[in-house]
Amino acid sequence: MSASDIAEIARDAWTEGRDAEARRILDELGPALTIHRGDCIGGLGSLDDASVDVTITDPPYEIEAHTKGKRQGKSSGRGREECGKKYARVVDEEFDFFPITEAQRRDVGREIARVTRKWIGVFCQVEAIHLWRGALERDGFVYRRTIPWVKPDAMPSLHGKWPGQAFEAIVVLGRPSATAPIGGKARYYQATRERGDTRAHPTAKPIALMRQIVEDFTEFGDLVCDPFAGSGSTGFACKMLGRRFVGWELNNTYYLTALRRLNGEVARPTLRQPSLFGGAL
Repeated sequence: MSASDIAEIARDAWTEGRDAEARRILDELGPALTIHRGDCIGGLGSLDDASVDVTITDPPYEIEAHTKGKRQGKSSGRGREECGKKYARVVDEEFDFFPITEAQRRDVGREIARVTRKWIGVFCQVEAIHLWRGALERDGFVYRRTIPWVKPDAMPSLHGKWPGQAFEAIVVLGRPSATAPIGGKARYYQATRERGDTRAHPTAKPIALMRQIVEDFTEFGDLVCDPFAGSGSTGFACKMLGRRFVGWELNNTYYLTALRRLNGEVARPTLRQPSLFGGAL
């Protein structure tokens, strides 16, 4: 039986609400949901060429984004309240992981392009779009689009001297023959950030956002790779949508969080609650 035949049988089981059976069938194609603790460059090096269908990842940003600055922290009941509306506390905070270096970008870009079969999507700050495009345009991958993630609740520039940044970029590259499930629709994403009290990682991407990206660029049963898995938002979206997942995370705390999320209950829309998180535009 071919891989496409197995995926079709699993899709039928998933559609009928037989999630556990669908997962067992997908396991015939390889472990359905896997998160590794360790360095992603070495981990990617263990994979065969074109062995994952799609890579969707949120690597560390450049040093400018990692300097100590005002960020939205955990409110712990101490945020301000105006007209009955609560606002999260603003704190001085530094990230507990290092910014990406050019050598790391080059090495991980080479490995991502080598192991990916169809599509690559990489989050980055707008100033780094050309850098990621340069790192990934190899092994037949072609730059296709940069898609904005618009953040309605983005932090303003508290100094008041110039505007705050209200979006992040997603650089998209594909194989010449690849067609995305979204087709030719114009696309931008809009989703509020993970809140201070609930986010499991300082730069965690909203599940609503990751779910929409996974839907737009992958198909049921696809193997999705996230080399910078963080707290597992990409993997959790894959779990919701019947995709397989493999990821790496260097930080042990975030790795354990991601592991718990992937091993927990499957969160899927139901007839009674058709959308768990709301749609992204």
